[in-house]
Amino acid sequence: MSRRSISFLIVPEGHRSSLKFKLSFLTVRLLVGVLGFLLLFVVVLSIFHGRLLYEVIAGKSLKQENQKLRRYNAKVVELERELGEYKRFVLRVAQLAGVEYQGGTQTQLASYSEGPDWLDAEVVSSFAGEEIQSALTSDSIAVEPGSAGGIPRGAPIEGWITQEFSLNIPGFGTQHPGIDFAAKTGTEVKATADGKVILVVWDDMYGKLVAVDHANGYATYYGHNSKILVNPGDAVRRNQVIALSGNTGRSSAPHLHYEIRKDDVPVDPGSFLNRR
Repeated sequence: MSRRSISFLIVPEGHRSSLKFKLSFLTVRLLVGVLGFLLLFVVVLSIFHGRLLYEVIAGKSLKQENQKLRRYNAKVVELERELGEYKRFVLRVAQLAGVEYQGGTQTQLASYSEGPDWLDAEVVSSFAGEEIQSALTSDSIAVEPGSAGGIPRGAPIEGWITQEFSLNIPGFGTQHPGIDFAAKTGTEVKATADGKVILVVWDDMYGKLVAVDHANGYATYYGHNSKILVNPGDAVRRNQVIALSGNTGRSSAPHLHYEIRKDDVPVDPGSFLNRR
């Protein structure tokens, strides 16, 4: 019995001779099977590639969302830190005023007021409640209550004002209870009235901070200094250099933050700059 076969005839254009060959039926079936398998492989590969491409795109999208969540979380953490600083600042002001503040404890205040290594033998922090109260009531302040020498007058530093006093804008973080003077680091900071140093401390917001009580309800605060030149309890005179300006604490550029408080309430220092 003869084997079945399929004849193929290839006739090229022109006068070249034709090509004729035979393939067995089994060989043809094998070739068709191979081509079918290759076609199926291409289809499956295309589907797999499509799914892989989809997963890559989805992965990139998830990565972008994750980055957005990380940035959002960082902002939340920053807001929580700022709120904590604000509460600690209010706690310190309340302690200085001798009133009870429900938002914190004396233990929290003491642990926060330890400060970094710059509080050396020359600059000793006195931010403990009893020390401040004794400083406020001490008779050693060389200022007579109500005297002209104890009323802040003039600018504490040679520089230009970059931010004015404001307590009337609603919203957290928008109030500014003092005046900012732009000045290069190391510029002399002078007391604006006679008084006694009641506070030399590190503050996360104001950096190296010094405060002077003037025994008449007035107190002045000088923040972001690079160096403090006085100690707690020192008597100072108007125009005496008490610090050198800097960029410590929460500060984006060298400047001095200057506050005047009357009976522990911030008042506009601008009203005292040109006072005679």
